Amino acid sequence: IYLLLFGLQRYRLLRHQEDDFGFSRSEEAPAAKPDKQFAELLSEGPALGIHTIVWADTPITLERTLDRPSMRQFDHRILFQMSASDSSNLIDSPLANRLGAHRALLYSEEQGTFEKFRPYEVPDDKWLAYLTEHLKHRLA
Repeated sequence: IYLLLFGLQRYRLLRHQEDDFGFSRSEEAPAAKPDKQFAELLSEGPALGIHTIVWADTPITLERTLDRPSMRQFDHRILFQMSASDSSNLIDSPLANRLGAHRALLYSEEQGTFEKFRPYEVPDDKWLAYLTEHLKHRLA
């Protein structure tokens, strides 16, 4: 099972509560809070076959939603060009600051490796011709 969250900034209920220091006046169980459930899903989900893929617009969104232990649950991270401090917060290295236009960095937490890559490119004419023919036959 894959849980895809596109635009993490839109899911305000998943943001960890700033005023939650373990003291609760309400009778609501901590596990019933969406931010706690999300953190538990990130932690326990992979062993149960539930994997999470998240896209966020800014590093600030991640900081508002994920605490440091939750962030460590994401072994693979893809970063585009950003400030050295944001890059250091996300992957413990300022490498994403040195990326040029149309480049990204794939980071593996487990292996401690970085791989620079081009996340997209203009398709070549051969592929476009193949796609055109394939769609013509499907629509016919």
